[in-house]
Amino acid sequence: MDTNILLENGTNEVEILEFTLEDGHYGINVAKTMEILPFCNVTPIPNSHPCIEGIFVLRDTIISVINLRKSLSLSCGNESGMFVITNLNKLNIAFHVDAVLGINRVSWADIIKPDQITDDIQECSITGIVQIEERKITILDFEKIVSDINPETGN
Repeated sequence: MDTNILLENGTNEVEILEFTLEDGHYGINVAKTMEILPFCNVTPIPNSHPCIEGIFVLRDTIISVINLRKSLSLSCGNESGMFVITNLNKLNIAFHVDAVLGINRVSWADIIKPDQITDDIQECSITGIVQIEERKITILDFEKIVSDINPETGN
């Protein structure tokens, strides 16, 4: 078994999957991701939340798809990109993003916390921001995004 991807205990580091939406760079903790897939057609769900694109079946499992652009109030994109598959609160959810750029290992100390960024923490869907080279990567709070769409999914 290859364990090179695992972080050593005591390194105080986290791996962030970096992806894009419009011109922005965003991230999610790799530990929350299951896999990355190219965009595929989804089946729309009638009367669902506007941020829900629909569902698709992956290896006999139904996956709900959230349009991350819509949930962050960004302009609508085209039907392409990638799906970042997660399992949050025992729910299989795909987040539709423009492109996946890779994985960055960063120190927790380098992540600027939201209370240092904005006073309106209640409305904030980010857990922090980290600078890597010349890019600022906004680390999103995916659990909050899902909970805002469907409050019954929270904890």
